[in-house]
Amino acid sequence: MYEGIRSPVIHTPKTINEFNTTILRYPNSQIWAGGTYIMSQEEYYPSDAKDAIIDLGGIEEMKKITRNDRFVEIGAMVSASQLLYAGKLILPEILQKTLQTLASQIVRRQITIGGSLCIPEVRFALSTTLAILDASAEFKYYQGGKVSTHWVPISRMYDKTGKLALGAEIALMTRIRIGLDHGDFHSLSTVEDPIRNTDKCVIFAFQANRTQNSLSKVQFCMSFPTKAFYMSKDIESKLSSLTLPIHPERVNTISYELVAELKKQHSTITELQLERGRRMFESVLHKLNSKTLQA
Repeated sequence: MYEGIRSPVIHTPKTINEFNTTILRYPNSQIWAGGTYIMSQEEYYPSDAKDAIIDLGGIEEMKKITRNDRFVEIGAMVSASQLLYAGKLILPEILQKTLQTLASQIVRRQITIGGSLCIPEVRFALSTTLAILDASAEFKYYQGGKVSTHWVPISRMYDKTGKLALGAEIALMTRIRIGLDHGDFHSLSTVEDPIRNTDKCVIFAFQANRTQNSLSKVQFCMSFPTKAFYMSKDIESKLSSLTLPIHPERVNTISYELVAELKKQHSTITELQLERGRRMFESVLHKLNSKTLQA
């Protein structure tokens, strides 16, 4: 028991408009989605800094999945298991694989898409994969008693250390949008558990197009959960100009360029993580070569 600490007021808005009214009145409230990450922290409840809890579970607008000819839209309160079940025919294979890696089947029922993407200081596989799929998120911003709406690319939601970087205003993610035009080669790999072994974990997502033994539209993202959220337009550009199969020496050269860039930009990454990241990167390029030679 927490002696002398009152129970917080819990608000349960049923629409986004009701949430808007509530958050403007109680700007220091704790926003509660699935609660899986918040409840895993040592001092998740209660907090003197929060004057209420706003539970998003009743907002049906944020639980919808829709699709048209150009993109899929997914409400921020859709759970990982719901999306995995509903998305087998509409989601890229790499996103399906990513959802399957998010904890156990039971926990996936509680993990929400918005909650996973909006953890302030830790990046997991979902952020990494959506970044290379050019997904965007719709946010409601609350400042000075006013509400504004903006679309933000997932790849720009975080700073280079992986921390959420949405500015000083209060913000609510309402949905994400994923285009239907993706590369024909995808890869997702994870070493170590991102929660239990954060300082050893590396997550790597990669996609590209292969056309007549040439590589194009390469996109990749490498996450070190609490240390770095790494994308490189320079290396992507170099890879996009290569002919398949890539010579092993060229693979080796580019992989060490990646390591040098990581060291320069992210000094807290350990040597173990750097080596793991390099090997994961090389493994994907060798896999591309193998598929080319088998064709």
